Amino acid sequence: MNKMKAKKSLMFFVTLLVLILFMVPFFILVINTFKTTQEFIQTPFALPKSLNFENFFVAVRRMNFWTALKNTAVVTVAAVLVNTLVSAMTGYLFARKRWKINKFIFMAFLASMVAPFQVYMIPQVKIYAGQMGFSNSLAVVAYIAIGLNIPFAVFLYNGFVEGIPEELDEAARIDGCSFTRTFFLIILPLLKPIIITVTVFVAMGVWNDYLMSSLFLTKQETKTLAIAIKTFLTNHSAEYAPMMAGLLLSIVPVLIFYLAGQKYIIEGVVAGSVKG
Repeated sequence: MNKMKAKKSLMFFVTLLVLILFMVPFFILVINTFKTTQEFIQTPFALPKSLNFENFFVAVRRMNFWTALKNTAVVTVAAVLVNTLVSAMTGYLFARKRWKINKFIFMAFLASMVAPFQVYMIPQVKIYAGQMGFSNSLAVVAYIAIGLNIPFAVFLYNGFVEGIPEELDEAARIDGCSFTRTFFLIILPLLKPIIITVTVFVAMGVWNDYLMSSLFLTKQETKTLAIAIKTFLTNHSAEYAPMMAGLLLSIVPVLIFYLAGQKYIIEGVVAGSVKG
């Protein structure tokens, strides 16, 4: 009994320590949004002497915040919606149709997860932005984001569907449902935990993406939040305080979204990876 209490106490303190380590950077970010740039440089870890909200107004104005927010939301929502539909259907097909070609394609999906974006970013820029002239196109950024996130999403959906009894499919077929209709009427409603999990991961990745967006979006009216933050950094100076405010404003929407769906994340990841 004492050993069990000791283990629980140890787990509690370890969890608390990890929580503190993860929360310290966010805490530093928050407190520095209320300082001047000079105060940030001199005492980055100290509490602000006064609550200065001017940094937020400067950030909104200099970043063209509302336009950047709209662009980021458009790319993120488009990537999430298409990724959810395509990946869920693909994962279901791989789980139920055990064709040899499906095994080969699924392994190709897994292999593509190993290669980082930097490997093929130059050919993509050369093809889409150079030869096809799709520079400063939010649609192209969303399209590439969909492609980059589909392999991981298919992996999770496939594993989750593997845990759903095939008897449900058989019962649906007996009632006259086609393969497609079975997916939309029977299987898709059961995918709620993994859909929310994948949605959170994809949304956070696309929302916070800087590298890919910076390669395609250069005009002020097409910049996303991640690119707009760079407004405060120049070759000769850096306005850290308003930049901190801009960072905080940028992460608040996705943070709220993450907190709203967090109870499904562990369930979805475990089911999608272990069962598969």
